[in-house]
Amino acid sequence: MSDVHKNDLTDFEGKQLPFFVVSPLKFGVMTFFTLGFYWLYCFYQSWKLHGVRTGEKVSPFWRSAFAVFFIYPLLRRVNDHIRESGRTYPWSILGLTLGYYGMCAAWVAASVILDDQLWAAYFAGVVIQAAWLVILVPMQKGANFSAGDEAGVANSRFTLANWLWMLLAAVTTAAQ
Repeated sequence: MSDVHKNDLTDFEGKQLPFFVVSPLKFGVMTFFTLGFYWLYCFYQSWKLHGVRTGEKVSPFWRSAFAVFFIYPLLRRVNDHIRESGRTYPWSILGLTLGYYGMCAAWVAASVILDDQLWAAYFAGVVIQAAWLVILVPMQKGANFSAGDEAGVANSRFTLANWLWMLLAAVTTAAQ
């Protein structure tokens, strides 16, 4: 599986994936260099896969558009899936959610405080984007674990589409 193309919602063995799988390295690189949009894509795909697998009426688009409100519910479903399989995963979904909220607050504060300082705001944004990965990567590792692929081997290769996403973000950022 390299990203979920053509509605392929199964792993290599043909089993329904419970949540989106991607290697931590690819996830981190893509999230950083797409300014967080790749994380939203992964979040969307996880909700989509969860809805297909369980039949639960979820709207992946709206849950991604308002992701800040749906992080904990998704992580709770991932954790429930892990427990239903008889396994446990060493994470704190509440801690990760609160960490995410803290990073959101840091980003907003930096934006307000550094509003008229272009280079300082840019530097703060880069640092906050990198720090955000400390929270987001463990979330993705948990989703990978729930699917039986903690290392995300099934989706570890960078595709042409991945490189184009990063290029688009770089060009957009440079144009500002």
